[in-house]
Amino acid sequence: MNAQGKPNKHVERSARMRERILTATLDCIYENGFQKASTTEIVKRAGVSRGAMLHHYPAKELLIASAIEKLLEDEIKDIRKRAVAYADGQQTIDDFVDYLWSRFSGRLFMITIDFLSSARTDEKLRGAVIPVSLNFHDSLNEIWLQFFKNNRKSPDQVRILLNTTLCLMRGMGAQTIIREDEEYFNEIGDNWKLLLHSLLD
Repeated sequence: MNAQGKPNKHVERSARMRERILTATLDCIYENGFQKASTTEIVKRAGVSRGAMLHHYPAKELLIASAIEKLLEDEIKDIRKRAVAYADGQQTIDDFVDYLWSRFSGRLFMITIDFLSSARTDEKLRGAVIPVSLNFHDSLNEIWLQFFKNNRKSPDQVRILLNTTLCLMRGMGAQTIIREDEEYFNEIGDNWKLLLHSLLD
């Protein structure tokens, strides 16, 4: 807002442009893969000039890192909205596992796994996203703790259970790339829920 308390139109336009650019970047990564997500295709999808994109994101590494940050920050917002329902007991740990699976078997996972493959050897990319990734996991942990708040397990045990669940989901998500078998994945998920319930009792 400006000094009169009114929205600054220039700032709003810049924010909308950045949103379009980042959304187009994520769409390109999802549809074409990280290596084929060209800046030429991104500016075309975003409906902006190359100069405008370079003004906001002068390096491709910065553009990619910002797009991944946006992806995870959007997920964090969604998780925090759901946290109230979990805290009030309106949803169960089964619902949460199903929610995680929906994230690890779709767009979120496919984009991040493509990104991580490149970030493994790119220190700039890796360093740019570490803070928001940690924030993402902290948000998941906040909800997870609700299920164990009346349980005698230590915080470390609860944390290990969450990380084990996330590792299971990542492994299953990776398998979806080469295996289309909904029944197979549902069976694994259902068995993991049974194990979690046995630990909650």
